[in-house]
Amino acid sequence: MQTARRGRPRDPEIDARVLTAAVEELAEKGIAGFSTRGVATRAGVDRRGVGARWPSTEDLVVDALASLTARLEPPLTGSLRSDLELLVPPIAAALSGRRRQVLQRCVDEVATSPAITERFRRDHVDRCAAVLEDAFHRAAARGELVEATTPAQATELLMGSLLLRSLTVGDAAVDDRSQRDVLEHVLGLVTRGRHSAGRA
Repeated sequence: MQTARRGRPRDPEIDARVLTAAVEELAEKGIAGFSTRGVATRAGVDRRGVGARWPSTEDLVVDALASLTARLEPPLTGSLRSDLELLVPPIAAALSGRRRQVLQRCVDEVATSPAITERFRRDHVDRCAAVLEDAFHRAAARGELVEATTPAQATELLMGSLLLRSLTVGDAAVDDRSQRDVLEHVLGLVTRGRHSAGRA
């Protein structure tokens, strides 16, 4: 006989409100000034309810940051260009607007919050990079990549280009036109000519 679950089930609407409030708290106060009490006030929920869902402040910060990331799924289109055309927009969106502002502020606090930064990098940034790198691995297997470029190098080039543009220029650096510019630049550097030109 199954044992009945104790307590009430979590309410997805409350979870979403808390995460939205946590992002606002990070944007305004950063990691150093982040508080569960402040999040609860912003979300209009009881602080104990927040604590029941996220036992530590670190857990809540990591989940709030994760809500801003690009949740990539392998597109498996059969060509690198088509794969990247589907992967670049969500990455660019994660580097725009409030999401970019929070990311930039938290990057500035890396030295003061190494544990949070490590968890976020491992569980979310690295997973995003892994999906991109897998796309480049498939391209290499099809003979699309130039021999001098590894999938890891190509991934670093693409993500680094988008990140640098977003942090130094702002949203205009990752708009539709800029995404296309970055895509064409990366393809021109890492793929054989017939693929970078989009011909069969």
